[in-house]
Amino acid sequence: MPSETAEPVIIQGLRGGALKAAFIGCGGTGCNILAEGELPADAIRIAIGSEPETMASLTKGKHMVANARDLEANARISPKSVRLAGSEFEKELADSLEGADIAFMLTGLGGLSGGWGAVVGARAAAISRCMGFCVASVPFSVEGGSRRERASAQLGTLVQVADGVLVVPNDMILAEAPSLPINRAFRVMNTVLASPVNLFLKSVGKGDIALVKKHLTNGKLMAMDTAEWDRENAEFVVIEHLEKSKWLDLRSRKPKSAMLFTEGRVLHDDLDELGRSFSRLLGAEFPVIVANAGDRNSGLRVTAVVGF
Repeated sequence: MPSETAEPVIIQGLRGGALKAAFIGCGGTGCNILAEGELPADAIRIAIGSEPETMASLTKGKHMVANARDLEANARISPKSVRLAGSEFEKELADSLEGADIAFMLTGLGGLSGGWGAVVGARAAAISRCMGFCVASVPFSVEGGSRRERASAQLGTLVQVADGVLVVPNDMILAEAPSLPINRAFRVMNTVLASPVNLFLKSVGKGDIALVKKHLTNGKLMAMDTAEWDRENAEFVVIEHLEKSKWLDLRSRKPKSAMLFTEGRVLHDDLDELGRSFSRLLGAEFPVIVANAGDRNSGLRVTAVVGF
C-alpha cells in the first residue's frame, strides 16, 4: 500500500513580524540583481566580486572586493570548518550579517567570482547563525564546457554549506521568451531570480523561519516553476500545470521538500487543499509548506519550490 501523505503546513500573516533579511549579490549577475531585481529597500545589502566596476551602479550597501583565486580558495575550505571563519574577508562578511534572520546569496554560477562568492556568503551565514539561502542561475546550455564544469563544482560546494540552493536555468528565459534580445533576457532573468526572494519575505515571518528551515533543508537542491489561472477551478489547473513542468521534472526525480507560494484571494481551506493536492502529486511523506504571499487583482498564481 502507498504511504499516506503528510499534512500540509499553512503559513499566513508574517507570524512574529517580518524577517530581517540580507541580500548578498555575488559577481556580475548578483550585483545586477541588487541593482535591478526590485528587492526590498530596507534589507542589508552586500556586493561581493573581484571586479569593482561590477559594483559601480550600486549606490547603497557594502562593497567587498576580493581576488577571484582567494574567493575560490576560501570557498573550498572543508565544510566541517563552517562555524569558523576561513579568512578575514569571511569574518568581515559574517559580522555584516549580525542581526539578520536570513541571508539570500544571489549569483550566476560558472564565473570566476560569483559562484565561489556565494559559497563564502553561505559560510558567513552559518557563522552568523542565520538561514543561508542561495538563488542561482546556471549557464545556458549553449555556453562553453569550462563554464558549465565550473558551475557544477560551485553548485556541489554550495549544497554542502547553504541551507538551500534554488537553481534557475538561464534556458528557462529562452524557453519562455525566445525572441527576446540577449540584454533584455538577462534583465528578465534578474526579475525571475528576485521573485522567490520577494515571495519568501512577503509570506514567512520570524515565528515561522525555524519551521521552514527545518523542512526545506531536507532537499537542499531546489527547482521552481510558476502556474497561474484566472478562471474557474484555478486550484486544480495550477496543480495540473506544475505536474507537467519540465523545470520541476517531477516524473523522474523524487522530491524531499516542497513549498508553495500563493498569490491571490485564497481562503485558508483552499490553501489547505492546494497543499494536499500537491502532496498527493508528489507522493510526499514530508509536509508541503503553503505560504500566502498576498492578494493580486484577479486569479491565482502559485510558485512551487521543490527540493531534491
